[in-house]
Amino acid sequence: MIKKIAVIGAGPIGLEAALYASQLGYEVSVFERGEIGANILEWGHVAFFSPWQMNHSPLAVQLLQQANKNWRPPADDAYLTGSEYVKTYLQPLSALPQLAKKIYLKTKVESIGREQILKNSLVGDPKRSSFPFRILTTDANGNEKLFWADAVLDASGVYATPNWLGDGGIPAVGEKKYRHLIDYKLRDISGRDRSRFAGKKVLLIGAGYSAATTICDLQKLIHAEPGTAVIWAIREDRALPIPVIENDPLPARAQLTAVANAAAMNGTKPIQFRNHTSVEAIAYHENSDKFEVALKQNGKVESIRVDRIIANVGYGPDNSIYRELQIHECYASRGPMKLAAKLLGASSADCLQQGSLGADTLKNPEPNFYIIGNKSYGRNSTFLIRVGLSQIVEVFSLISGSPKLNLYETQS
Repeated sequence: MIKKIAVIGAGPIGLEAALYASQLGYEVSVFERGEIGANILEWGHVAFFSPWQMNHSPLAVQLLQQANKNWRPPADDAYLTGSEYVKTYLQPLSALPQLAKKIYLKTKVESIGREQILKNSLVGDPKRSSFPFRILTTDANGNEKLFWADAVLDASGVYATPNWLGDGGIPAVGEKKYRHLIDYKLRDISGRDRSRFAGKKVLLIGAGYSAATTICDLQKLIHAEPGTAVIWAIREDRALPIPVIENDPLPARAQLTAVANAAAMNGTKPIQFRNHTSVEAIAYHENSDKFEVALKQNGKVESIRVDRIIANVGYGPDNSIYRELQIHECYASRGPMKLAAKLLGASSADCLQQGSLGADTLKNPEPNFYIIGNKSYGRNSTFLIRVGLSQIVEVFSLISGSPKLNLYETQS
């Protein structure tokens, strides 16, 4: 019988899942390696593509309004920045009496196993559920502590584990050595990180919306600081860096795509766009604070010197914490196999066309262990918060044994 539930991650899906569990009477603990909404705060200056109405549950809003008569939700069509979303929603959510004393901040989950048995014990056997999960954590001071749970929901996301920028997705020569000097995340180029890039020559690698956001910010910086220059490299052999979605239902995304592609195609010297280009090697010269980078384009290798490297090459799940559990992972996306297979079948659809893929897709050979939220999509970048909310309903229908259970439908 499940009584104790551990949730990893205090982002939107982790907090919503913990609240859902608490409302159902489960004893819940939340473990967060940083602060509330830590992953989102790292790109807090950037606005969501999706409006507020897609990024919250009715249960959470109702409980927030009951707890604080002065709390008001944003307008349904409001596009919040990451920081606004955390301040307006996630922080008040974490302070609700149902959650306030159940969240362990700056507590990293190091590893999860089963008490008394090993990974290769009772293979595929539901009897594994009779042995509680054993969770090893480390706090901000390096102190280790053990926790136990009957069920675990991993909603830790992927933003903390960026992909490698080298050709083939493996580290470029020298990348591991200089990883701490490379910018893998969305930097606030127009704000707190401006001085880091102003007047510098920047190598940008990436062909997704993070790279699009970065090039738009760099283009603004070029106008303000004429000495700034960018080489934008993508691995793909296509004319436009960002694929265009015809009749895109998300206006902000459509605008970002248009501006980013225009920046790449304008032919001006400060921004050089290179397709079919990969990074072979990286060296850093401390005396000049410059990188020497070997770029290969169409089989020809060229050495360039740049001041900064921004690698917006995506993120992937950290599977090290459940290495001792029986998790069936997709060999391509590294997400849960059943869900990954369903997503593969829907790979041509825009993320807005994706909905619930069914509770069965969240099951693993490991009983009562569920990967939800952004991490459940592995290296697939089409996850939406509303999908995560559907996953919460599905997971608790499995945990409770009540297929029709849905706390969100009972809210006014």
